[in-house]
Amino acid sequence: MFYKTISRLKFLLRATNQHGVHSPFVYDFVTKGLYKKENKVLDFKEYSALKKLSKKEKKVFSKIVSYFKIDEIYSDFKTFSSNSDNNFKILFINLIGKIKISELNTLNSKHIIVVHGIYQQKETTLKWRKIIKNKKATVSIDLYYFGLIFFRKEQVKEHFNIRV
Repeated sequence: MFYKTISRLKFLLRATNQHGVHSPFVYDFVTKGLYKKENKVLDFKEYSALKKLSKKEKKVFSKIVSYFKIDEIYSDFKTFSSNSDNNFKILFINLIGKIKISELNTLNSKHIIVVHGIYQQKETTLKWRKIIKNKKATVSIDLYYFGLIFFRKEQVKEHFNIRV
């Protein structure tokens, strides 16, 4: 509990809003997705991993799903990475330990990994930092509740801490 409290305070000190974002892709996502005045929370009944999210987390996740027009949410890496249509896909991971760094090399710009609980324990935070250092993970966004990883070849590697 103490670790989560300290982590939250550190996050708030370094986090910014849309004014600190200098990437057009991330700026659009923050302003038109995360900060959009929409109270609609999607129903995630069929996704067992999402049932445990708090109301605030469900609201933030709903905005992510709505902005990228996600049709399917995956919780299994093999199924997620093998699906190669042209739509955005989300892999929702509750336990960051499930990600293998080597698996990231198979992903492309239509894949988004959403990691829940990056500040649950010191080990999960360290694993998160290791994953976002991977050269294939070009854009990473820390929302405190979730960590988002994008694999955009057309963008320079950047990391953002965004307050929601």
